[in-house]
Amino acid sequence: MSISITHPLRRAGWAALLALGSALAPAAQAADADAVCFYEHVNYQGASTCSGTGSGWIGSAWNDRASSIKLRSGYQVELFEHSNYGGRSLKLAADNANLVPLGFNDFVSSYKLTQAASCGAVDWVEGTVYRTVGTVVHYLPNGNYYKLVNVTANGSDATNPTISTWYWQPTTCDGGNGNPGGLPAKIAGGYYPDWKPSPLRIRDLPANYNLVYLFAARPVGGSPGTTGAVTWSAPGDGRGAATNLKADIQYARTTQGRKIILSVGGAGNGMSFPNRTKSQTFVNSVVGIANQLGGLDGMDWNTFEGSQAPDTNEMIWISLELKRQFPGFVISAPPAPWNSVDKVFCKSMVDAGAIDYCAPQYYDGPNLADPAYVVNSIKEWVGLLGAEHVVVGFGINAGVTNYMTRQQAIDTWNQVKANHPTIRGAFDWEIGTDETQGWPFANGVAPLVKQ
Repeated sequence: MSISITHPLRRAGWAALLALGSALAPAAQAADADAVCFYEHVNYQGASTCSGTGSGWIGSAWNDRASSIKLRSGYQVELFEHSNYGGRSLKLAADNANLVPLGFNDFVSSYKLTQAASCGAVDWVEGTVYRTVGTVVHYLPNGNYYKLVNVTANGSDATNPTISTWYWQPTTCDGGNGNPGGLPAKIAGGYYPDWKPSPLRIRDLPANYNLVYLFAARPVGGSPGTTGAVTWSAPGDGRGAATNLKADIQYARTTQGRKIILSVGGAGNGMSFPNRTKSQTFVNSVVGIANQLGGLDGMDWNTFEGSQAPDTNEMIWISLELKRQFPGFVISAPPAPWNSVDKVFCKSMVDAGAIDYCAPQYYDGPNLADPAYVVNSIKEWVGLLGAEHVVVGFGINAGVTNYMTRQQAIDTWNQVKANHPTIRGAFDWEIGTDETQGWPFANGVAPLVKQ
């Protein structure tokens, strides 16, 4: 499995690097000695060894010993069960604090280290069937990049991207529109519910919204899901939102630069993932919805609430599998700010490189919208996950209990940003209410978020 989102390397201390340099296998020596670092225990504890190149043999001192890994930004590593790149393998492109859930604890005997393309491209291989819209391939014969834009029941039908223009379109790998996923530097998001009879078309939303959550895909058979499959329905068509949905989503993604995220679950629609079969069915279902809509940029875990605790290990696997299938795929979640189970879940997901951010919801509950509570709670979340993995969830609806006024939200955001300049952003529940209130989030909070 691969992880497409890359996080900065938390560099090992110089003393540790010097002391452990002799433990490296000869083939692993390099001038850039810390592109990848292996740790003896989870959470980057115990002895460590670092390298700047891959190695067909990690060395007797480190064979079947690594439990966590750090990667320099822009690199990816493929781990192998046996020497000389044999047996099972696992691809990572981000720090991973715990290899246990991925089945690779004390398991590494060799590894390959490469610099990752900025768009998450994979090298095109002749005869390979690519199945997910949005996949970017690097065509080595000419050095160009191509994006899969259409699929059949047999995916890309093993076609050549330079010949089959119905399946493939030329793209770039420079972080522009050629990137099928990835996050804005600062997120100004909003939920777009499917129950509205006449919502604005997605392409007509205020420009300050740079991320839109399609709310929501729900489990087949009701909570907690019978098979793992989910279904999603278009909103009402009073202003053409349903009729133009697919075209508008792609226009928003490619022309307007917005990110479109599928939110799964919601109130009364928790899901369980007790086994890999149900998890795989869920992945297949999300892939199917993404292909149906012409491509999506990510998924929002809204499946755990109340008595439905998250099945964290399976949700890590699902998230990493979606990231593998869709390069640059964003994973998020809106936890309950006070919930210790949600905190453990988000921390585990971040440590596994399986989630990009968690966005605690400060609305629709006693005292949640109190500005002082939000400011103090966000300090705790930032301490837990790091500011770059935290987004603030606002509900702005003047006169409604447990929601903020426009000015309260602005003041709260300004205080949060002053405390945490690298906070990732904010979202609003929800876009329809924002419109009826005169766009207090889109025109009030969002411009401050994006500064």
